[in-house]
Amino acid sequence: MLIKVQIIVGVLSIILLLITFELIRKKRLREEYAILWLFTGIVVLVFSLWPAFFLSQFFVKMTGIFYLSAVVLIAFFFLLLIVFHFSVVISKLTGQNKDLAQQYALLELEFKEWKKRYLPPSSTPS
Repeated sequence: MLIKVQIIVGVLSIILLLITFELIRKKRLREEYAILWLFTGIVVLVFSLWPAFFLSQFFVKMTGIFYLSAVVLIAFFFLLLIVFHFSVVISKLTGQNKDLAQQYALLELEFKEWKKRYLPPSSTPS
């Protein structure tokens, strides 16, 4: 790997880690989702620090894959799994949001009916 590319990838992975920590600190990213991004940032940082060791020795012995294009394909599938995971989470939240909106509408209707029934018309501020 070229040293310039290695430095750029290392710096970008450090930036990813810092942004992730900052979003956790500001409570804009939940810990359960941050673990995935922290893991990704650490793996990319380790690969950028010792690319020859991991790509030519460790990774080859663990998987038997000798070609860099296969590594890129595995990284693509990893990112695809991340996107799939977040699609499932978003779908679940969308359903919960719809249920809450329907419950709110029913409660608002019940409250308006209660106000009409139990409060005199002169005491309702409009």
